[in-house]
Amino acid sequence: MLVALRATHEHLDLGVLDALTRGSEHLPHVIEQLNAAQPAAAAEPVPPTEPPLAGWVVVSTCNRLEVYLDAHRFHDGVDVVARAIAATSGLRLEQIALCMEAAMGAVVAEHLYEVTAGLRSIVLGEGEIAGQVRLAFQRAQQAGHTTAMLNDLFQIGFRFAKQVASQTPVGVAGRSGVAIALDRAAEIIGPLRDADVLVIGTGAYARLGVADLVRRGAGRVRVHSASGRAIAFAERQGVEAIAAEELGQVLREADLVLACSGRGTSLFPEAFLSVGPTLILDLALHSDLHPLVRHLSDVRVLDLTDLTAQADEHALPALAQARAIIAEGVDHFRSRLEFRRVDPAMAALRRTVDAAADAEVARLRRENPDTADDVERSVRRILAKVMHSPTARARRLAQEGSADEFVEAFHTIFGIDISGDDEPTQGPESQPAGWMRLDRTVPPGHPSMLAVTEHSVAVVEAELARLAAVSAPEATGEGA
Repeated sequence: MLVALRATHEHLDLGVLDALTRGSEHLPHVIEQLNAAQPAAAAEPVPPTEPPLAGWVVVSTCNRLEVYLDAHRFHDGVDVVARAIAATSGLRLEQIALCMEAAMGAVVAEHLYEVTAGLRSIVLGEGEIAGQVRLAFQRAQQAGHTTAMLNDLFQIGFRFAKQVASQTPVGVAGRSGVAIALDRAAEIIGPLRDADVLVIGTGAYARLGVADLVRRGAGRVRVHSASGRAIAFAERQGVEAIAAEELGQVLREADLVLACSGRGTSLFPEAFLSVGPTLILDLALHSDLHPLVRHLSDVRVLDLTDLTAQADEHALPALAQARAIIAEGVDHFRSRLEFRRVDPAMAALRRTVDAAADAEVARLRRENPDTADDVERSVRRILAKVMHSPTARARRLAQEGSADEFVEAFHTIFGIDISGDDEPTQGPESQPAGWMRLDRTVPPGHPSMLAVTEHSVAVVEAELARLAAVSAPEATGEGA
């Protein structure tokens, strides 16, 4: 079944998201560890034969932490992910349960498609989120964490998000968040062609920012990074790299600072003494700024929340058109799920028919080998024609939502049982109507997800100790 957990800027402060997403680069691996070692519930002395999750994709950006699941068991799967987030972020499980929401079914597909199309970004319609979702999906594929259902979910989402971008002028029409930030900067300090700009960081946001600054003809662009990657980055982008000892002097000369490394505090108040009027675009979720920098008299700071672009009256028709495209994508995904339920029936029928044909052709080869080849070709052509009608009918019934009736009739007529994994594990009548906070999804009597078991700690403790030494990536736009 399709399940998702989410924590987004739409219902959480960015500071809370910052805490939740710390260590999220390790989250797919920790989910894998916990899923493989899922202990039996207290009421189940014998653990299930299969793990709670068949697959998962983690989307972690500056504005959201979302985990999309192909789950065998809803509550156990949610529990695995909640414990994994607690392990990677260092937060308590009761905090995770208060911050995260869960849902299942079509509402999950609708949310993912709106996210991918930029309809749920701080900057409405911004373009880089589609690439970030695609990268998250590709990483999950490479790690072997996806399933056929998740492949359908994301591939259909990419297709319809592209339609939204090409057919509807929503919000900023696919422009990047950093481009919008630089537009705001130009409104405040004037044309950037005369500006002296310092870029902090070498991640995707820095790359987009430098490219945009060069396109705008910025007077001077310099880059600094505590990661040590500034020199190579500057050479590739055709700008200047500065060393740590030059930072104070460059800050005094800069009109604009684009702070987007996402590596934590690197700009302290003392660095801005006597700098004169300076605008800072603080675009990473893990801010580069010490909090006191915002209170300096000559410094103005714009962060992610200052860049929100709400839909005005003129944008509403385009937004309605975009949501209609998203709804079409969700219907397409539903149909694809129904197709997958019918396909095993047709495959079983083909196997039965082919087996009968193979047996008859083998008999002909023994009794009349001279004509066997001609007869076999005729038999295969006849069978292809015979199979065409039920195949087309099966797919049409699936598209109309009548897959259950087809599977039942198939079993009655042919006596072939295809029940089991091909049937849904939970019917729509038992699915939650929408998103629910995690602490409200645990049914009575289910083992509490608010206490990490010793078993779970043992599974991830050693692995997290190893992963903790890995440096965090620099900011990458909405997907830091």
